[in-house]
Amino acid sequence: MANRQFNAQSSGGGFNIIPALLIGIVVLFVLFTVAKFVFNILYWLSPVLLIITLFIDHKVVINYGKWILELMGKNVLLGVGLALLTIVAFPVVSLFLFGKAMLKKKVKEMTQQFEQKTQGEYAEYEEVKTEEAEWVELPPPPVREKPKQMRGGKNEYEDLFES
Repeated sequence: MANRQFNAQSSGGGFNIIPALLIGIVVLFVLFTVAKFVFNILYWLSPVLLIITLFIDHKVVINYGKWILELMGKNVLLGVGLALLTIVAFPVVSLFLFGKAMLKKKVKEMTQQFEQKTQGEYAEYEEVKTEEAEWVELPPPPVREKPKQMRGGKNEYEDLFES
C-alpha cells in the first residue's frame, strides 16, 4: 500500500472544481438578487408598516425608542451604534416592530377570549351516578425474609463495603 501512486483520473481529477465554483457563484448571485428584491420591496413598505404599527400598538415603537435611549445612558457607544443601525436598517426594524405589535395584539385577543370563557360562566357538567363495583380480593403481599446475619451482626451486603 505504501507504493500506491496517485491516479488523478480515479480520484475525480482536478477539473471538477471549476464547475463547482461556477455553480456556487451562480447560486450566490441568485440569492443576492432575491435578497435585493425583497429589501427593495421592504424599503418601500417600511413607512406604511411603521404607521400600521403605530395604529395597532403605539407602545411598541415608544418602548423601542426608550430602549435605545436607556442603552445610550448605559453605554454611549453601543447606543449610538444601535441608533445608526436602526436608521440604516429601517426596513428591517419596521418589519420587526410590526411583527411584535401583531404578536402582542394576538396575545391580548387570546387572553381576552380565555378570560371571557373562564370568568362569570360555570362549566356545564353532568353528574354521573356510579354503582358500587365488586371489589376484587387481592392476595396478601409476600413476606420478606430478613437477610442472613454474618459475623459481627452484619449481613452480606454490608460486607461488600468493608473491604
